[in-house]
Amino acid sequence: MNQYINLTKRNCMVFLRDRGAVFFSMLTMLIVLMLMGIFLGNMNEENIVNLLKEYGGVRDALADEENAKHLVQYWTLAGILVVNAVTVTLTVTGNMVTDLHEGKLASLYSAPVSRSVIALAYITSSVFIGTLMCVLTLGIALCYIVGTGGEMLDYEMLGKILLLIILNVCIFAVIMYLAALFVKSSSAWNGIGTVVGTLVGFVGAIYLPMGNLPEGVAAVLKYIPILHGTTLMRSACCKAALSRTFTDVPAELIAEYKEYMGIQIKMGEEFVSETFQALFLAGCGIIAFIAIIVIQRKRNISDR
Repeated sequence: MNQYINLTKRNCMVFLRDRGAVFFSMLTMLIVLMLMGIFLGNMNEENIVNLLKEYGGVRDALADEENAKHLVQYWTLAGILVVNAVTVTLTVTGNMVTDLHEGKLASLYSAPVSRSVIALAYITSSVFIGTLMCVLTLGIALCYIVGTGGEMLDYEMLGKILLLIILNVCIFAVIMYLAALFVKSSSAWNGIGTVVGTLVGFVGAIYLPMGNLPEGVAAVLKYIPILHGTTLMRSACCKAALSRTFTDVPAELIAEYKEYMGIQIKMGEEFVSETFQALFLAGCGIIAFIAIIVIQRKRNISDR
């Protein structure tokens, strides 16, 4: 146990001491914030206000604009939390690739430490750092939203969001470690990080809402865990804001808006439940973990 704790601590410190790694792990989040602040945020807010004008009857225009702004803020926050869960765990997992490239991993393998403990320490450090970064992001974002007039989430929703953060971080930490087993150099892993950082915003339907994507692309994304993780997070973050914004609006319109913005996902003719999405995410993580065990065992046998 001491070996596991010491290795996990060592991996965390290696990441936190590298300011460049910390910055680039958050770069995609900063890009999302910039896009939402300059371009996409106003467009999404205007879409909501126009919907309310058309279908909401007599309304308070100023209140609608304010509610729409905070709904978009919570929608953006949900996407950023999942982006962090992906990009931060990817960057922290890069410690293992760097250790392999620099020969440090071979030294660890020659020490009296089980390889499974070494692997678990790498995954745990990704989970710890990923969760820490997501919680910090959540805290800063909530302070900003409340400071600009938005309403604070209740304790039940905050608890649910924390559980979803842990779920997403754990799943993507395992998936990233599995991917890292096939990479031999830091430059190759950095290249993968660039590609993932670019695509995660599209795969999670963050840069463009689901309703703006071609049907074929949207159909494919529904089988990728990032989208389901983002949808679960949006459902929790936006629940209260949706109720305030779409007061006295037909339920059909709310359902269509949630589908358009990726707050709910429809597969076939039915909306998928949150339980299904959570199980789908967990299933992806379990499959990746089993694959890691199989690969590690094969490599242990071949190294003997």
